[in-house]
Amino acid sequence: MLGLAADSSSAPPERDPVEWPFASTSPWNTPLGSGAVIDPADSPCSRTLTDEKLAADINAAQWSHPIFVAAPADPEVKVIVSGEVVARLRVPKHAAPALPKSEDSDAHLHIIDPEHRYVHELWHASRKKPDVIVAEGYSKNDLHGSGVGEGGERAYGGSAIGGLIRRRELSMGIRHALALALPRSHLKLGPVWPATKQDDGAETTYRGAVPMGQLVTLAPKTNLSQLGLSPEGRAVAAALRDYGAYVVDASSDLTLYAEPSAEPDLVMLRQDLPKLRALLRCVQNASKEAIGGPGTRLAPLAPALRPPLSPAAALAPVGKSEQAAKPTKAATAPKGTAPRSAPADPARGPAAR
Repeated sequence: MLGLAADSSSAPPERDPVEWPFASTSPWNTPLGSGAVIDPADSPCSRTLTDEKLAADINAAQWSHPIFVAAPADPEVKVIVSGEVVARLRVPKHAAPALPKSEDSDAHLHIIDPEHRYVHELWHASRKKPDVIVAEGYSKNDLHGSGVGEGGERAYGGSAIGGLIRRRELSMGIRHALALALPRSHLKLGPVWPATKQDDGAETTYRGAVPMGQLVTLAPKTNLSQLGLSPEGRAVAAALRDYGAYVVDASSDLTLYAEPSAEPDLVMLRQDLPKLRALLRCVQNASKEAIGGPGTRLAPLAPALRPPLSPAAALAPVGKSEQAAKPTKAATAPKGTAPRSAPADPARGPAAR
């Protein structure tokens, strides 16, 4: 067994999909099973993850996935993709795409509707006018759905906000799987469930042993108390042990993702990441039929979702968690994800961003 199930007495009676999205049966919210088969450290998949030449980082202030929650009074904005209006959304005036402001930026921007039912995901977004957002990609995902298999603005073909670490979770605990990205040179051609897609240009740039969609966890019998981790590092380690991480994108390094507002809390976590990277292992038998592997779950299932807000309830003032969604700048920026629309330029290397 990989770990002990958490105490369910602390679980909230229901959860707001804004803060903790997707169904309890979603792979993002399903803990690993006691029958999960973990690759040994010397397997090609696990050895790729622990490559000492591979830096480990977490994207937040830049190259991440800012989420903004709309209110009914927010102005209506047209979303235009390839010259066509694909959606009309309520969008907060301060909502802005992820940094950096550069030509190769992924510029993700995600808007949750006032009823807290859907997330509208944008890729390569830019605000041309107060009432116009132009993007290269747009998807609408149900916050009460699985978060996978129904499209999304991320290379693996599912929701772009799946696996995102929220700032409060670094102190309160992370009760879902994490999103993980690797360099294209480390990725293997051919996605596995829950991924349905891979990067454009994968045929010529994927040269590794880890497929898109691969579930990753910590080595069996890892004792977190002996690793000397910070509180934030322990929160991430516990999530990796109990829920794992899914490979969902390509990046310059081995990369996890947190919302931009979490940037001030990531100093110690970044120092812990090399310790955790050395313990990463691939899960062999996770599938749609056995999410996280078969057997008894290693942690309690996620509580039921709160029903979508009625139009009247959506008029309530925005809470602190939504206000905290504004991106924050940092003195040093994490490295970013490789563009999906074209192969990554090998000449740029990991330090290029």
